[in-house]
Amino acid sequence: MAKANKGAIKANKDVNVYFNMPAWPVREQFLSPEMRACAARLGFNVRALEGPTPQSEAEWAEQLVGVEALITAWGSPKPTAGLLAKADKLKIIAHAAGSVGGFATPAMYERGIKIVCANEIMAPQVSEWSLWVTMMCWNNFLEYAGIGTVRHLAWDNREKSRAMHQATVAIWGYGDISRRLIEMLRVVGVREILVYSSHLKPEEAAKAGVTLCSFDEMFARGDIIHLLGAMTEANKGKVGPKQLAMIRDGSVLVQAGRAHLVQEEALLAEVKKNRFVSVLDVHYAEPLPENSPFQNQPGVIVTPHVAGRGREGLYMAYVLEEMDRFFRGEPLQHEVTPERAEIMSGGSGKVLARG
Repeated sequence: MAKANKGAIKANKDVNVYFNMPAWPVREQFLSPEMRACAARLGFNVRALEGPTPQSEAEWAEQLVGVEALITAWGSPKPTAGLLAKADKLKIIAHAAGSVGGFATPAMYERGIKIVCANEIMAPQVSEWSLWVTMMCWNNFLEYAGIGTVRHLAWDNREKSRAMHQATVAIWGYGDISRRLIEMLRVVGVREILVYSSHLKPEEAAKAGVTLCSFDEMFARGDIIHLLGAMTEANKGKVGPKQLAMIRDGSVLVQAGRAHLVQEEALLAEVKKNRFVSVLDVHYAEPLPENSPFQNQPGVIVTPHVAGRGREGLYMAYVLEEMDRFFRGEPLQHEVTPERAEIMSGGSGKVLARG
């Protein structure tokens, strides 16, 4: 049962709220009219970073003097001890994006600063994109479809079309994205759903309608393989030549999690064989360089890290609602504890702090 935030009660209009996302073009989607209307309804006056983006931790720290509620997003600096040095009034960090696994810090938890994030509404966006890619690639859509001036209709390839009931889908991870993807896959009616997870219990797997499998089995048996494991130190580069060689010809590998789950050179060597389709939405360097060896490879589909895009306007409203609960002294619904942060994508795999 969540605990109320005793002592946090304060009129929202009096709260010093600061949004420190750098002035990237996408920031305007976070500062949309809908967001401002939500903030006004709740009584918050959200002050955004103005002027040049600070170039040092000390300059960022100056921005947080007197701030009680900090809203962060893509490009915001990590709340390290140095960044928080002058933020003596900071009570809550609201991350208007997904995972905070690589963002939350011991300094933040040691100070008793609460952190919430919008991962639960970003997860459906990523899972919907993953389902769309799953169905399109397994169906071999690009093998037969005529697409404008890019390619002609390949009528004779229509026999390559495959139905989803023939497919076994293997998923690494059982976080928010995976759970939502599994729900949709069950509706679609795939043959079997395999899950590799270090924390999913057999009884929970049975209830979810999935089959637990070993790490290697995921690659050997999956027709479509989704890499959605947490980007912890233990998981970095866990997929290597052995696992990639196990993938069967004609299968589909979907990377919408973190690029570094897979060893780069091993992946490049395998995709050059053109044995299976690889869909890469996350990359070892972003933006993906024009001369990247993953560009223009047969059987490789690259996308510009868009799986979680499209709901930016909702993320701010989501965390503003959480901030409202906090300053009214109500329990937080989406607080990220140290234990939760450690298994989120980007996390260290170690407990950050214990209170």
